[in-house]
Amino acid sequence: MSAWIMLGSGCFIVILGVLTLNGRGTAAYARSPKAGWGSIAMGGGFVLDGGTKLLGFPPEAAWVLSIAALGLVLLGVVLQARGGAFTKARRAGDGD
Repeated sequence: MSAWIMLGSGCFIVILGVLTLNGRGTAAYARSPKAGWGSIAMGGGFVLDGGTKLLGFPPEAAWVLSIAALGLVLLGVVLQARGGAFTKARRAGDGD
């Protein structure tokens, strides 16, 4: 069951990242496209980890792919942080 949850949430996060790159969704709050690429990397990590469990990979291969998935998730977090995804959005009329 947890593999299905990882796969579903990973696909949802990838879709949000693509929408951010296209200028929809959370793009108004992101300062750069790095936030969109970060979402795609993070979602890809979840999809990779959930996919190995669903496809029944051997334990050794699943362990290596889980480490790679963790690396993708961490890369996604760093890209989102550098892209301004976690900063507070300011409205245009707030003192500018």
